[in-house]
Amino acid sequence: MTLRRRLSARTNEAVAWRVAEQLDPLRAELHDLVRRLDELHAEKRLAELERRLDPVERESAWSANELARLNPQVSAFETRLEKQARPEVLTGALEDLPEARNLVEVIREEHARVRARLALVSAYEERLRRLEARMLQQDRDSLDSSD
Repeated sequence: MTLRRRLSARTNEAVAWRVAEQLDPLRAELHDLVRRLDELHAEKRLAELERRLDPVERESAWSANELARLNPQVSAFETRLEKQARPEVLTGALEDLPEARNLVEVIREEHARVRARLALVSAYEERLRRLEARMLQQDRDSLDSSD
């Protein structure tokens, strides 16, 4: 290697070392600034999320309070509704005989209504069947006449 190249290489190394010596603190400072900006951005996002979460927490607390207040009322209502849906029949005592007869009569009436409805449905289905048969026959007749 010639003297000129060696001097050039040494000069380049010295300059690179001097530049690195000057740039390393700047790089460290730049990395520190970027880290702080990221933290600041994260803090801003966290503050925004906390701001948006406050109304949700208030609504949630209000809803929980309302549910806690309404639960006993709903439970009592469901109990009353269940008692109405399934009346209690007492057995064994002579005084209960009229109530039992009344319940049997109510059940018979409901069965009669169900039978009547089923008869109506059956008649309706039969009517539909006859109409469909008539329509099919008309279609066949129209196809036969067009040939």
